[in-house]
Amino acid sequence: MKNNCESNSVDSMLAYMPEEVAPPRKNGELEFQEPWESRAFGMALALYEEKRYTSWEDFRTRLIQEIGVWETTKQKDKHAWNYYEHWLKALERLVVETGILDKRDIDTRANEFFTGERDEVFY
Repeated sequence: MKNNCESNSVDSMLAYMPEEVAPPRKNGELEFQEPWESRAFGMALALYEEKRYTSWEDFRTRLIQEIGVWETTKQKDKHAWNYYEHWLKALERLVVETGILDKRDIDTRANEFFTGERDEVFY
């Protein structure tokens, strides 16, 4: 269980994200459409809280870049907007670029989930 200091730190990091890259909210609460979205969200925060990367700015910068790429390419016309797809791409870049995982590990684990070989339950 998080103490109030840790919770306040996360709340303040999210509060200072520019509106165009801030997580979607409904009635002031974070909004997730699919379970994987909340898991990706939680992983980014957990890795930061465990000091696996040194600055929240490291993640936020990658998120801004991923959203910018989507906005400036033809993908914008082909794919509906999903904030957490960009969140996940930014997280994948971060863990690869900081050496937490390599791209092959990510691809292997994702394939295991898709095929049902890996079915971890998160509480």
